[in-house]
Amino acid sequence: GGGSGSDPNPYSSYDKPGGVNSTNSNNNSNPWKILIYDKHTRAIISPLLSVSQLRSRGVTLHLLLHSDREPIPDVPAVYFVQPTQENLSAIARDCSRNLYQRAHLHFSTRMERPVMEEFARLVVNTGGLDNIASVHDQFVEFACLEQRLFTLNVPQSYVLYNNPGATEVDMESAMNGEIG
Repeated sequence: GGGSGSDPNPYSSYDKPGGVNSTNSNNNSNPWKILIYDKHTRAIISPLLSVSQLRSRGVTLHLLLHSDREPIPDVPAVYFVQPTQENLSAIARDCSRNLYQRAHLHFSTRMERPVMEEFARLVVNTGGLDNIASVHDQFVEFACLEQRLFTLNVPQSYVLYNNPGATEVDMESAMNGEIG
């Protein structure tokens, strides 16, 4: 199997500390949660977890971050998004509006320190700091299509990486998401 042990699912960490099932703030908290993702992270999750698998992990509702969402103040939310300025602003807005009981933030890649500091200022200035329960970098900028097959979701990357005329600068730009 892939990963450690016999679990073929590389995302079995969803059941480990910091994962989707670790949103309990105390022993008697609500076992249900909401999953909020962006378009990019939806492509990461959808090949891995079906709706029934999400439900078995306590996710009763899954929504796009940039959609109209109603407040559900008695249920915690797990955000799984890229750390873009647009996403961070939406999360800060959600927290300031008390849309959910608590926010557990899981970013699909590393958040640079200046971006984290700006996000912290934004959350403090909008009054949403008390709603953030945890923040995690996940380093999962890829989608698993099968047990031993994944994609980086970089359009035309195969063509670029196998082009004998491609320069190192071209490849680095593609890896950094600057070419699409």
